[in-house]
Amino acid sequence: MKRIIIIGGSFGGVIAAFELRRRLGRRAEITLVSETDVFAFLPSLPWVALGSRKPEDISVGLDKLLSRKGIQFLHASISKIDPDKQQVEVEAKLLSYDYLVVATGAHLDFAAVSGLGPETGYTHSIMTLEHAVETNQAWQQYLKKGGPIVVGCTQGVSCFGPAYEFIFGVEQALWKLGLREKASLTFVTSEPYVSHFGLGGFRQAGRAIEDEFAEKAIKVYTNAVVKEVLPDRVVLGDGTELPFSFSLFVPPFRGVDAVINSGLGNPKGFIAVDEYYRHNSHPNIYITGVAVAVAPREATPVPTGVPKTGYMTEHMSKVVAHNIAAEILGQEAQALPVGKLNVTCIADMGEKAAFMIAKPALPPRGKTYLKKSRWAHWLKVLFERYFMFKLKRGTMNLP
Repeated sequence: MKRIIIIGGSFGGVIAAFELRRRLGRRAEITLVSETDVFAFLPSLPWVALGSRKPEDISVGLDKLLSRKGIQFLHASISKIDPDKQQVEVEAKLLSYDYLVVATGAHLDFAAVSGLGPETGYTHSIMTLEHAVETNQAWQQYLKKGGPIVVGCTQGVSCFGPAYEFIFGVEQALWKLGLREKASLTFVTSEPYVSHFGLGGFRQAGRAIEDEFAEKAIKVYTNAVVKEVLPDRVVLGDGTELPFSFSLFVPPFRGVDAVINSGLGNPKGFIAVDEYYRHNSHPNIYITGVAVAVAPREATPVPTGVPKTGYMTEHMSKVVAHNIAAEILGQEAQALPVGKLNVTCIADMGEKAAFMIAKPALPPRGKTYLKKSRWAHWLKVLFERYFMFKLKRGTMNLP
């Protein structure tokens, strides 16, 4: 019986685990290792932060979730991978594998900017469920005092969507509470222009989102470098100071320590893959999601990275599961080069949302579609419910 170890309990890891079990039945022993014991639907974290979702609405315990499908779950941290011995070090224990799936996501590099982050800095975050819950508590305190709000993405960021969604959600929430006229809103981004998203722009999205910022009186700084964050203000690289009573920033990502310690990735800890999502030097190691190294199509004045969305991760994970199962069962592998990945995204904007499709995600593209509408907001709500429905039943093979 083949032993498959999956590192990571978010989209990439869980989807790969379910798909491997579906394809292999009991021909493999599958173990998922994660330092968190809860799966959270990350696209809904801005809603958790603003109080329109409770944590239990968008999360489920991994042990209960996986055990139903006969998948072992280990709540632990991996410190190192030894690809030659085919072992992973898990809290002083060594686990052997025949196949390894790296779905670790990324380390949130708040240390990249002085004063950044909720633990040792002065800004809040919505990049984990725990952060979103803490941000909601801080948001409730902010509503009692008011003042300027600064939201944004630092240099090196590759995940821009949550910051956009949060600032638009904040604007709508303030209107509903009758507090909008008492708060100035500022959006700071390392992107060369609004809605670049690390993907080289997207059709008429720039104009559509610029119009939203203008209509909602949200001041925007693009090509921005965040020099430091002080207790009451953000200092940009050109010396501009932005005072705040409440601030939230998306940090840059780097690879997790286990990957960096193992020398499997590039200097930032992300891992290059072939068209089958295998490690270039260790073909029994597969990688999916944010851990995959994707080079930008073009350099930007301020460094930005390429996002790996949940949609992209789901497709990567299904290809990974297919190819591991195909090798075990003697079937044909499936190729999907990173540059051919498509993306479908719903960027919430309060009472409406922008529904976007890009085929492929990186330019040049054969097809793009964008629609800004109220129905797109409700489509995102329905998708959240549909995804959680599939997840809890382990039927990720459904459309």
